Amino acid sequence: MYFLLVRRRERGVAIPNEKLVKVKPLRADVHLHECHSAALGRCCIEAWVFNPAPGEDIIPRLLDAKVNGMGSLGLNITGVEDVDGVLYAQSWWCRVE
Repeated sequence: MYFLLVRRRERGVAIPNEKLVKVKPLRADVHLHECHSAALGRCCIEAWVFNPAPGEDIIPRLLDAKVNGMGSLGLNITGVEDVDGVLYAQSWWCRVE
């Protein structure tokens, strides 16, 4: 299942509505799984965007991810992301495509 994914925060600060409207959504396959996180030093649920090509993730993974809202055409996933060793609050809005 593919989602149109929009990140709701940039480095821990909510994106203003006037900029959020202009953000181009990412068409992606979102995965949730439990694994060991090196950043947190423990097991957690991660949300990540599937990348069929070898290499880095397209966007940073969400650690301690939780689906905190769901509707018939989408869901909201929240968690924290590790950017250069710093953890930032992040929220993804995923709309079913």
